[in-house]
Amino acid sequence: MQTPSKHISFLTDLLPRYRSINTLYQEIAEKFVLSFDAQCTITDFYNEFNDVQTFEKSILNFLLSTDKEKQSQIVSNLCTKIAKNTEIYSANKDFFDRIDTINVCSGRRNPLKIEIDGQLKDTNKLWQELAVIKGNLESASWKNDKIAIERLTREEERFNSLYKQEQQKLEALYQKQKESDNHVSEYLENVFSQIYELGCAFISLLDNYFPVEKEKEQQKITSPLRTGVYFDMQLVSQIHNECNNIQFENLSEIDLYALLNLQPTNSQLKVKSREGTRMCYLIFKLYDYLKTDNRSDWRAAILESASIKEDYYQSKYKEPVSEFPSRKSEDFAKRIDRIFKEFS
Repeated sequence: MQTPSKHISFLTDLLPRYRSINTLYQEIAEKFVLSFDAQCTITDFYNEFNDVQTFEKSILNFLLSTDKEKQSQIVSNLCTKIAKNTEIYSANKDFFDRIDTINVCSGRRNPLKIEIDGQLKDTNKLWQELAVIKGNLESASWKNDKIAIERLTREEERFNSLYKQEQQKLEALYQKQKESDNHVSEYLENVFSQIYELGCAFISLLDNYFPVEKEKEQQKITSPLRTGVYFDMQLVSQIHNECNNIQFENLSEIDLYALLNLQPTNSQLKVKSREGTRMCYLIFKLYDYLKTDNRSDWRAAILESASIKEDYYQSKYKEPVSEFPSRKSEDFAKRIDRIFKEFS
């Protein structure tokens, strides 16, 4: 059985790795270039930490630690790094997802290719010289020129030996190239979206197992409701993809997650012009999804956050599913319903 200290080590190992990955993400987003070395680092990170069950077991054992102060510090730092990672991805999602990682791998710096080209040139040169000697030897044999035959036979043996040596060098380089290609094949996949999903799962688990951290954050806001996880990151992500900068002004997924879960954030939920009706329907669906006793209080807090008056909400939230909705509202309601059906 692993000791709590080993699980602390697991989580503290994850911290610098996330920090390194976040730095890479930022550089890639700024330069619009993914290098092969960066692709390897990102893929190695995902392959090493992509087991959510292992992460959860580590958290459960980590909870056995008696050093609560260390727990709080590690969890707080880890949450910050993971949230930063998902935020950078969300802000650059289209670019990250479009990166052709196969092309990145095939275009990598490959010094073996230069060596192979040079060795192939040397090997072919010897082969050509050996072919000339063999042709001369055959001609001498036809003429029965014994002196020439003896000399050319020695030359043939010497060049044949040299040719075989160069051939062996070439075969060794080809073998190295094959091994290099096999290694590169492990890095062909674009894993940006998978790392994002992994981060969402990590955040959800940390939120569930460390409510004390959430209570500390609660003290920073004036909302009478207890902050928490009313909606998990996967659902928030779907809503963000559907509504961001359409029904409400541009927000990162992390900010939307914080707003919907009544957690501290400097961002605001601002309804875009002519989107009030559809925003009311979204809030209704979120309200209906909640299975908590204080969901009416949650709705009141969200309406206030979005600057939507209660009477306006009550008069508008059913319009997208009324008998005569606008085409835009009807289509919006269908898309939103599909999202909540997936999470029901």
